[in-house]
Amino acid sequence: MHLPRLLAGVLILFLFFAPSSRAAEQKLGFVTQLEGEGFFLNPIVRKILVTEVTKGSLAEAAGVRVGDQIVAIEGKNIVGIRALQLRPYLKLDPGETRTFRVKHTDGTEADARITKPKT
Repeated sequence: MHLPRLLAGVLILFLFFAPSSRAAEQKLGFVTQLEGEGFFLNPIVRKILVTEVTKGSLAEAAGVRVGDQIVAIEGKNIVGIRALQLRPYLKLDPGETRTFRVKHTDGTEADARITKPKT
């Protein structure tokens, strides 16, 4: 794997799941790996794979599985866009829902709707 792709994967993991300043906030509950091309701080996205789903998490409840490929967020296809363009979609306020279109390992696709609980 090329170093820029590896660093891009680390970047997207941070963007998706940066530690919260409030310990009581519930995280979405999944980890991803990004495959992309270009400058490692803002690569062109080729693929986002789910590598981990936390048991009992919001993501698990929404049907996200290890091995899923995220193909769209809020109806926006992620392939071919810059990683930083995804940033606005990654923050969820309490009560807000985000829809991820996932392609399962068996080839089927489904919408995973994750709603952050109100505090």
